[in-house]
Order: sequence, then C-alpha cells, then structure tokens
Amino acid sequence: MFAWIYIFLAALVSFIIAANNSANSVGALYGSDITSYNKAAIISGTFVMLGVILEGWKMSGAIGGGIIEGELSAFMSIIVLITTLILLFVFTYLSMPLSASQIMVGAVIGVALFYSLVINYPFLSLVVFSWIITFLAGLIFAYIIYHIIVRVAEGMHLFSLSKFYTVSLYFGAAFIAYTLGANTIGLIASLTANYYVYVISGISAFFGTLLFGKRTVRTVGKNITYLDPPRAFAALLGGALIVELFTQLHLPVSMTQAVIGGIVGTGFVKGYREINKNTIKNLALSWILAPMLAFGVAYLLMGAF
Repeated sequence: MFAWIYIFLAALVSFIIAANNSANSVGALYGSDITSYNKAAIISGTFVMLGVILEGWKMSGAIGGGIIEGELSAFMSIIVLITTLILLFVFTYLSMPLSASQIMVGAVIGVALFYSLVINYPFLSLVVFSWIITFLAGLIFAYIIYHIIVRVAEGMHLFSLSKFYTVSLYFGAAFIAYTLGANTIGLIASLTANYYVYVISGISAFFGTLLFGKRTVRTVGKNITYLDPPRAFAALLGGALIVELFTQLHLPVSMTQAVIGGIVGTGFVKGYREINKNTIKNLALSWILAPMLAFGVAYLLMGAF
C-alpha cells in the first residue's frame, strides 16, 4: 500500500516541481520574447522527461547512504514527499520560484531527527556548501559565456545573427530542462530507485511544465532583469553547466539558484542598477526559508502520524 502511495506522490510532486522550476528551464527563453510560452514549455517538458529517465539514477545515493546512514522507509519517504508537496503548492501559488532540492533535504533532516537516525554531517555540509557555490558559479559562468557569445557574434550578418541566437536559446532551454530532470526530479524518484518511478515522474514533469508553470516563468524571465538573446542564452547555459556538473558528483543542488545566478551574472553586464534588487531579495529569502520550513513541517507531520 505504501508503495502505491509513494508512486502517486512522486508523480504529483514531480508535476508541481516542474511547474515551479519551469521558471528555470524556460524563464530566460520566454523573457527574451523569442518564442511563446507554449512552445518553450513543450521543449522544456520533453527534455525534463529525458533527463529523469537517462540520468535520474545518479541521485540514488544522495539521501539514503548520503545525507543519512541507511535508507528511508516507505513511510518516511511519503512524509518527505508530502512536506515537499505542501511547500511547493504554497510557493507556486505565491509565484515564487524555489529549490525543491532544498525542501527535500530539509524534510529528510526533520524525519531523521524525529527517528534519531544517523545524519552524515560532512556530506550534509557538502550539500549546503554546493547550494552557495551553485549561485556564484552560475553567475560567473554566465558572465563569461555572455562575453564569449558576443565575441563570436561580432561580424555576423543580421539574418545569420538572429538565427544563431534563436538556435542557441532553444539549445540552452533544452539543456537546463534536461538537468532539472536529472538532478531535482531524479532525487524524488531515487527515494526508492525503481526505474518505473523515474518514467512516471518524467511524464508527470512534462505535463506540469506545460500546464501549470506560466506564473513563475514570468517572475524569472521578466521581473529580475530584461533579457536580450545573448544574455538569455548565457544565463541558461551557465546554470545548466553547473547543475550538470553537480549531477555527475551525485549532489542535489538548487536549480533555481543556478539559473537565477546566471541571470544576475548577465545583468551585471550593463551594471548593478540593471538588476531588480527587490526581486532578488525576495528570492533569497525564499531560499533561506525553504529548508527551515521543510524541516519544521516534516517533524510536525511525523509527530501527527
């Protein structure tokens, strides 16, 4: 019975995560006004699904055997997913992108402390440190990539330049969507590490991106900084590269921090005043609150059940 409940919740959480984090995979593309939301969402959803199926298994040791010694029981996994689901609904309703990985890690710690499970604090410290590095690396990577792209584009004919930027943006959106599936949604499916859960989670993520992600896409793509095509591509590629790197290291990182770091990095191209500082402050607050709230909700749910 618990197994079927877990599968249902994994699919539902994947749906909501894709809706919230579609801001990361297609926000910069939509913000550049190069295509419609529907087209961007279809591309994103397809590659999210591929990421889960092809590389999601690489997150299998991040929770059980990583943050905690041993494995979570089916009931514990369900509590983690319920906690994640509650907070994702709240933040998505508020149109605030956040890190699903941070929520899940906070929930796991809450469950672990309730049951007095052994926590691997060195690995947990590495995970938290990777969240900080993710934002900074995304910022730096995007800043560098932007200048490379501008240098490559110099001397191109106007038609060729337009085509170059269009292809680059589609590639960037597909890549960042793929890494979302491999890292964040792969983390959900890896709580039990059954292959059919990866497939179901991937399909759910596709429909979540397509049907329920437009509000948070506007927050990332429009409200942080104006994105022209080279800056949009640099933000996408910079974020995708850092998340893919941490996926290979089996570390659950914040997709949101990587991409928004990239967007901020491209914003610095035209100066600090180009950045919407109030939006950045609100996003930073949500990143700090997410694991803390997840810890509290998970601990209270354990006590309630």
